[in-house]
Amino acid sequence: MSVARSSVSAAVPRERGEAPLLRGPSLSALRIPSHWPSQHSLFAAAIQQASRARLLGVKLLPDDPESLRRFDTSNFGLLAAYTYPQATRERLEVCNDWHAWLFFFDDIADEVSEVGQRPAHLEQLMVACVEVLRGAPLRAGATALEHYTLDIRERLRRFASDAWLARFADDVDLYLFRGTLPAAQHWASGTVPDFDAYYSQRALDSAVFTALDLIEITEEGRELPEGVLIQDDLLRMRELSTRVVALSNDLFSYEKEVLWHHNPNNLVHMLQVHLSMSLEDAVAEAIQVINTDVERFLACEGRLTQSGWLDDARVAYYVEGMKSWMRGNVTWSLVSGRYCSRTSPFPEMRHP
Repeated sequence: MSVARSSVSAAVPRERGEAPLLRGPSLSALRIPSHWPSQHSLFAAAIQQASRARLLGVKLLPDDPESLRRFDTSNFGLLAAYTYPQATRERLEVCNDWHAWLFFFDDIADEVSEVGQRPAHLEQLMVACVEVLRGAPLRAGATALEHYTLDIRERLRRFASDAWLARFADDVDLYLFRGTLPAAQHWASGTVPDFDAYYSQRALDSAVFTALDLIEITEEGRELPEGVLIQDDLLRMRELSTRVVALSNDLFSYEKEVLWHHNPNNLVHMLQVHLSMSLEDAVAEAIQVINTDVERFLACEGRLTQSGWLDDARVAYYVEGMKSWMRGNVTWSLVSGRYCSRTSPFPEMRHP
């Protein structure tokens, strides 16, 4: 489906708004199987504090009460603990630091208008960070985010092969230049992407492909064999699980991104603008899209089982990791201070 772009101002108030409490569709309508992994690692609190100290050390996290409160209530450590439940302590720490990197960069691109609405300026920062991940030294006058990137790269090198590091850097490159940059261009121009463009953009802009890569380094000996990386069903499962996480996030972040920061890159908002849907109908449609992707994921898993690929413990571990991400993202989002608020349109998230 292709729909012409529309102006963001058509549906979004220009001052921080509040959506009415939804009476119709509920987040409980998301059909992400309850038997999928939902227990978090016992290292959740420890890695949260470790990442906090590291972020303060590179001065990426400001040392003021409001910034620290926001970081603490977001509880990124709990997300890593849910999404990589089997990871060892040191490996889970670097996964959580990457998540923190993504959320800090996301806030720069989505909320700081002097950066997010200047795509050329944002692109310079992207280039610098990708070059560091690929092994380049820090440039003169490197930002705090670049210093944090270097720290993450050096720690990843202890756990991963050169081939994995190259794949990871490639996925970060796609996330930044084919996901985040187009999203920033929409924000700068005040346009809402059409359906075809958005689904492709959002999968990359979510950075979930990079997060799925990390499944392979959470325990020793879990990197995927080269042959499976081109297996059609596994590649499709990567795409589907990424979409499930990304589009679920569009529900959880609707108030934060659309109503508070007037960012047009959101599935619910796109449905409201292009199809003239009410908020209730747009949420119901978004949930149906997500549920359909879950069903497609399960169908691919069935074919992967029949083909014998799941007999390889590394492949089976990776598939369980994708399930942990889809399930854990929902569980964490429903309690994280990053998305929950007293004014959320979703009853399940209307708490401080």
